[in-house]
Amino acid sequence: MNICFINFNKRWGGVKTWTIDYGSQLVKRGHKVVAIVRPDTPFVQKCIDAGFETLVMRPGMKYNPVTILKIVSILKSRKIDAAVVNISKDINIGAVGCKLAGVPVYHRVGLPQDYKNTAEERFLHKLVKGIIVPSQGLKDDISKMPWLRADIVNVLFNSKDRAKFPPKMPTESADITIGVSSQLSVTKGHIYLLDAARRLADDGVRFKLRIAGTGGHEAQLKEYVGIQELNDYVEFCGFQTDVPAFLKSLDVFALPSLEENFPNTLLEAMFTGLPCIAFNAGAVKELTGDACIVLDKRDTDGLYESIRLFADHPDMRKKYGQAARKRCLDLFDIEKNTEKLERILSGETI
Repeated sequence: MNICFINFNKRWGGVKTWTIDYGSQLVKRGHKVVAIVRPDTPFVQKCIDAGFETLVMRPGMKYNPVTILKIVSILKSRKIDAAVVNISKDINIGAVGCKLAGVPVYHRVGLPQDYKNTAEERFLHKLVKGIIVPSQGLKDDISKMPWLRADIVNVLFNSKDRAKFPPKMPTESADITIGVSSQLSVTKGHIYLLDAARRLADDGVRFKLRIAGTGGHEAQLKEYVGIQELNDYVEFCGFQTDVPAFLKSLDVFALPSLEENFPNTLLEAMFTGLPCIAFNAGAVKELTGDACIVLDKRDTDGLYESIRLFADHPDMRKKYGQAARKRCLDLFDIEKNTEKLERILSGETI
């Protein structure tokens, strides 16, 4: 098949990671993948590295007729069989272009709030042939909308290439490195992790906290680290081009997000065999099962106690790390799940 991914979002998020992960597998399986993306973002080079034909353009305003006609031309000239869009201009420009070109378009939805009950949303929904969601929980949530065609919603778990995330060998050291990788936004809950870190420092635990990612809340978080006198304990690592290497530098992974669905960052940490702690947001429990410690949102006490458990008991780090990787190999191996994506893009509902 010839498959096109259209993504005009500026920030790196879960859908971009999903596109690279599954798109790479499609290329490996002999499909032609074309990516239409916004210029001047790290996503451009990632698409090129993944083997996509990568075309850059600025979308302009909503329903921009010039951009829509460019997309129509690309879709026709590349003989695209199916296209995938996300939110915002991806769909109000991309899906319209697909409709005009006669190309089936699939809407990849990551969060329940991606859908709003507006006349525009209902119109755009009529343009798509199918919807792809990363969890059964999200399918259940959006299927409650009376105007949404629940029969076209397909569950396709976020998945990873096991070869890219080799397991980290657990250590017996009492010095531990805790890490998190996500956008630096208020909804990702870094503040709760920093509060837990303050208590760890007060208790004399020997640790380092590494925070990967960028975002609009970065300045406030760095200021808070200074206020809490945690500069000797916390390292801001910025955007990571080599996520597996970052994860291998850790002993414990923590994701205190308040809003998630099926977080790629947690999945990657589990694949690496790290003991993981997360707040129960979205489909986190569907992802982790019993293989990770899952806490109520904003439970700073539980976050502190769980990290302290892993710091004091290397055997618990090993136990949880092994369970996390096993769950990933059983359910979230991308070679197994790419076949499902092929079936979806061929018009089958799964």
